Amino acid sequence: MKKVSKGFTLIELMIVVAIIGILAAIAIPNFLRYQLRSKFSELKTNVEAIYKSEASLQQSERVLCAGAPTGAYVKIGPVPAAAPSAQKNVWAAADISLASAIDWLVQGATYGQYQTATAAVPATGVATCAAPVIGAFGYALSISAISDIDGDTVKATVGAWQPQLNNAGAVVTAAPNLPLIGDTTVCGGAAQPATIGNGQVTNCSADNIF
Repeated sequence: MKKVSKGFTLIELMIVVAIIGILAAIAIPNFLRYQLRSKFSELKTNVEAIYKSEASLQQSERVLCAGAPTGAYVKIGPVPAAAPSAQKNVWAAADISLASAIDWLVQGATYGQYQTATAAVPATGVATCAAPVIGAFGYALSISAISDIDGDTVKATVGAWQPQLNNAGAVVTAAPNLPLIGDTTVCGGAAQPATIGNGQVTNCSADNIF
């Protein structure tokens, strides 16, 4: 007796293809969102690193240049100079030098652009340092980063604020507004919201991919 070859029927194959199509339609968008979230996490990580570098500088006796005040934060940025896009921006030598002035070390290109702002300028000392050009020393600090990793021209914003406090922990000088801003819907603008703690790194963007 001859053996009869068996295989899948056309209907069975069509069902399998339909199932694969449904799974792909669900999985691919979620995977793309995961990739974007992973890229966006760079901003929070770097803002935290900047905050730690600024806090270390503020608590030390380090003098950034002749006549510079100690015990103050310092304004830097925006770095890198190139505007953010869906692609990473390679840092120029001047960008790296500016970041390293506060001992913030950046490895490779970044999706984000970063800047700090200060308030409550010290009464004594030079206002800026010449090489690299940094300055606007102050006792209150804000840090922000913007990116456009999804290429929709709406720049997402991550921020952190540190006001000047007295010995009792009361605010003497409010932290300045974020120096770089894109979408700040969640934070209600560039000023520190009452619901956000000092030094707390916050995603201010309402972009639903994040």
